[in-house]
This record gives sequence, C-alpha cells and structure tokens, in this order.
Amino acid sequence: MINQHIGMRLFFIFFIFFFTQHAIPALAQDQCELALGQAENKYRLGKLYEIPELLQPCINSGFTKEAKIRAYRLLTLTYLFLDYYDEADKAYLELLKLSPEYKTNQELDPMEIINHSAKFTTKPKFYLSLAKVGINYSFANVLLDYSISQSTDGTKMYSELLGYQAGIGGEMVIWQNLHLSTELFLRRSTLNLRDTHWGFYETSMDISHTKVELPIMLKYNFFKGKVNPFVSAGISPQLLVKSAMLNIEGSYEQLGEKFPVQPRPKINTTDLKNKFNYVALLGGGINYKIGLNYLVFELRYGMGMLNETAEKKKMLDDTPEVRELKFPSGNIDDAFKINDLSFFVGFVKPLYKPRKIK
Repeated sequence: MINQHIGMRLFFIFFIFFFTQHAIPALAQDQCELALGQAENKYRLGKLYEIPELLQPCINSGFTKEAKIRAYRLLTLTYLFLDYYDEADKAYLELLKLSPEYKTNQELDPMEIINHSAKFTTKPKFYLSLAKVGINYSFANVLLDYSISQSTDGTKMYSELLGYQAGIGGEMVIWQNLHLSTELFLRRSTLNLRDTHWGFYETSMDISHTKVELPIMLKYNFFKGKVNPFVSAGISPQLLVKSAMLNIEGSYEQLGEKFPVQPRPKINTTDLKNKFNYVALLGGGINYKIGLNYLVFELRYGMGMLNETAEKKKMLDDTPEVRELKFPSGNIDDAFKINDLSFFVGFVKPLYKPRKIK
C-alpha cells in the first residue's frame, strides 16, 4: 500500500508538471489567437482606439512569431489611420526585426502601409562568414632551378597535390553591391618534387607549407534572388607557420638494378623558408540563398608574388636540415613561387538592420 501511495503521488506530480509546461502555454496561445482575431475585426469596424490595448499583452507574451508579425502589421495600419506616425514607425520596425525580408502586397495591402514601407530598409551593412572550408591545388612557379648534380636534362618535375584551408571572415558594404571582405585562414598547400641526379639517382618528396593568411578583397555581388553570382579580386598577406619535406624516398641504379636509399621520412624546413609572402587573388562564385542566409560556393586563383625560399639560408652547410636535404634526400631548394587554385564552401549570415531611410 505504501508503494502504491508513493506511485500515485509521483504520477500526480508528473501530471501537474506536464500540464503547466504544455497545457497552460497552449491555452494562452489560443487566447492570443482569439485576441488577434478580435483586433482584426475591430479594425474592419473602425474601432481603432481599442486595438493597441487588446494586442499589447499578447505581443509581450503569448503570440507565435507569425501571429506577432500580423499584430505589428495591424498596429502599423492602426497608427497610420490615427495619424500616430511615430508609433507607426516603431510598430513597422518591430515587424521588420521579426521578418527582415517582409514585403507588402501591392494588390491586397492598403496604400497607406505600402507607401509607409517604402520609407524603410533592412538591407544588411555587414555579412559574417561563420565557416569557410575548402581544398586547394598548388603549382610551382620556378624562378631558378638548383640541383646537387647541376642537372640540366629537365628531369626535375613539380606536381600538384591536394591541400586544404579553413577559416572565418566578414564583409562590409561600401557602395551598393560592392563589398569589402576580409578573412582569416589556416592553409596547408603541398607539392610533390621528383628529380634524377647524374642519370642514376632518383628522389621524390612532398613539399608542405602551412600558413596563416589574411585575404582582403573587393567583391561585387549580382543579387538575383535565389542564386546570386559574384566576382572578387584582392591580395592576401601570408605568414608561414611550418614547412617540411615529407614522404622522402630515393633510389639509385647500378648494373641495371635499382636499390632504395633510406632518407629521413620528414625534414623540418621552416627555417629555410621566407616567413612572409603575399598572393594576388582573383575569384568568383555564387551565394545560394537559404532562408535569410547564404551557402557560398567559390573558386579562387592565387598568384604568389615572392620567393618561398630564403636564399641565404639554403646554401649554409652548418645545419642538419641543409645537409640532409642535399644527401641522401638529393635536394637543394629552388627559388620558386607558389600559385594555387582553391575551392571553398561557406556559410554566410547577413546582419540585417531595419531602419528608416526617408
């Protein structure tokens, strides 16, 4: 009996909790829907002075978002017909905060609210790139070709490998559809280098650069609706974080047979590279509208402007890195720039700002 009594008390407590959490708010919402219907009926009957007092309690608490938009529209019309223009402005601004892309209906809405809406805008002044990720392919632009064997047979070959980048950013409207954008990225780019020395010694290695970069670009948007193309151009300062030679392999040929050599699989080359560089950028893409936000697809080409290699340091033989790069790895860093082709996917949130313009 005691356990049954405890169970009944727990059931009663659960029932009271469920009722207060679900039934009472639902009842209040039904009452507010009824109040909104009454207010719209009073508007049709011309009883305008009674409408604000009827709606205000549910605006403060009780309306759904859709019902609140209807209520602010009704209040705007009410204040306009009563010549309370300051109150009409406040009500319409609250409507736009709830629905930044709210449009009046030219066929169904009264001219008073159509004309009033023309005095306002919600066009964003700022856009936030909350996330932007992508892949890149890098290309070596060789300025001076160095080789431990002074080879001139064209055996040295650079090839692109897949890299990645991720970051955040923002845009500011500077004139109509022209935006100034800036981003902060962490980028890793990778190249593969193959070379043959003296006709019998072959080497292969991946060249990896990890950089922090700050693209600064002018961006022109063609706002069309659902799919909005854009073009962009600018520069991107870069700061080297880490550089390394990876996956180093080598072999030599003797009497028609190839024999592997075993270099270190990884050599840190950060100190042999220039810490600062910058890239000229040219790109384009689309902003695909999803609700009030955008999903961005962007293709961007970057042209490196400075030599990646620290020329003075690479010729020094008093560091383990330089010695191991020469032998058995079989490499002296070329003077080269890096160009890259990048593809991004991002999520952009416009910061709507409802305001009066007239």
